[in-house]
Amino acid sequence: MSTQSHYLAALAFTDQRLDELNEEFGDLPEIEKDKKQLLVNAKVQVEETETILNDLNNFISTAKVTLVELKDKEDKLTKQQFLVRNNKEFDAISKEIDSIKQEHSILSSKLRSEGIKEENLVQILAEQKAKVVQIENELAKIRVEIEELAGEQKNEVKNLIRIKDIIEKKIKIIYLKEYNRIRKNHNDSAVQIKKNSCSGCFNAITSQRIVEIRNNKDKLYLCEHCGRILLPDDIVIDDDLVNEVVNL
Repeated sequence: MSTQSHYLAALAFTDQRLDELNEEFGDLPEIEKDKKQLLVNAKVQVEETETILNDLNNFISTAKVTLVELKDKEDKLTKQQFLVRNNKEFDAISKEIDSIKQEHSILSSKLRSEGIKEENLVQILAEQKAKVVQIENELAKIRVEIEELAGEQKNEVKNLIRIKDIIEKKIKIIYLKEYNRIRKNHNDSAVQIKKNSCSGCFNAITSQRIVEIRNNKDKLYLCEHCGRILLPDDIVIDDDLVNEVVNL
């Protein structure tokens, strides 16, 4: 039992079992991947809001100081008006006071507007942070489920991977390359002939070709319809085959 057909059959049987174990995870790996991306996006939103809020707080702090300075300047100029000696100086100070009042009014209006904006941003930030926590909790639960499933089958998967490595070393590189190429499109890249048909696509195979495949087990044959590797119908594909191939 040392033909390429036997090795390929054992490899296909092992891969099938690995696929079955991976299917037990269901959509969890994909869901975990999506949750991770959602978490990244949520954290980016938090950072962006925090940046805007920090800039806004800096403006508010600076604006409050500026308003005080403008008011002090206005008061000083008002006092100076009583000390002027002529109308020209009085008008000049009055003009400067009007300019300060206008600047004060504009800045005060903007400060009130930015204050409302700050309140809204604080609420938005709290909601965004709550969303991050929610996604983190959901992701943690998914990871626990995956770890529990992985724990149950960890040893079996590890053993199957070990077996697969042994089998692959017995297969010709060119055949293994073809097997892996087909597997990108069909999980069952190597299938057995059953009832004179390809068990992958169920198309009929001529008796002459079946006999040829039986008699040339070290040669690779592909189904003319689906492109899968055809395994002879006289090989018993089971755990015993895998054990015998591995222990050769």
